[in-house]
Amino acid sequence: MVEKMKGLIEYFKRKKETSCKEEKRKNKSCIEVEVGAKEEVITPYLVNGKSSINLEFANLLDNIGKSINPNQEFCFYIKVKKWNDEDKFDVASAIKNYYHNTLVQMNRKLKSNLKLFLLMVFLSAFSVATLFLAEYFCAPFIITEVIDIIVWGFVWESVDLATFQRSFYQHEYEHNKAIYNMKILFK
Repeated sequence: MVEKMKGLIEYFKRKKETSCKEEKRKNKSCIEVEVGAKEEVITPYLVNGKSSINLEFANLLDNIGKSINPNQEFCFYIKVKKWNDEDKFDVASAIKNYYHNTLVQMNRKLKSNLKLFLLMVFLSAFSVATLFLAEYFCAPFIITEVIDIIVWGFVWESVDLATFQRSFYQHEYEHNKAIYNMKILFK
């Protein structure tokens, strides 16, 4: 049984290498997917006259894209049977359209994150100034402690937005950009 599994794994390794051999020589990653009908990829709806891929196929592409370095070019081979050029063009443009919309959404999130970060920095500075004034005018201990906690809350939120959330959004943006820029080929 173990020998059978090893043989099957070796078969798939050889098959992938021979299918993407030319692109691997150019130091590109290659992904190969077999699709039966165009309807398995494209949604039946048009938005502003443009088609898009369905959620299941988008999840497949996202899953594939996770294993690819966003800085490395990669090719996406779609193995099809009896598709005409129009079907191939429709699928390729639907993939590009989906990821274009995703990039627009991620760009909005990055801009919103920046605005929120700037707001938190302003509120942090304002809170520090308030704390300084409370200390200067000898406000009761409880008031200065509450203001101190508020200062640290705004400072922490600023750090969280600038480092953790922004890096996550940036990673997602680069991941989607790599998929958007991938070379789509049909067999």
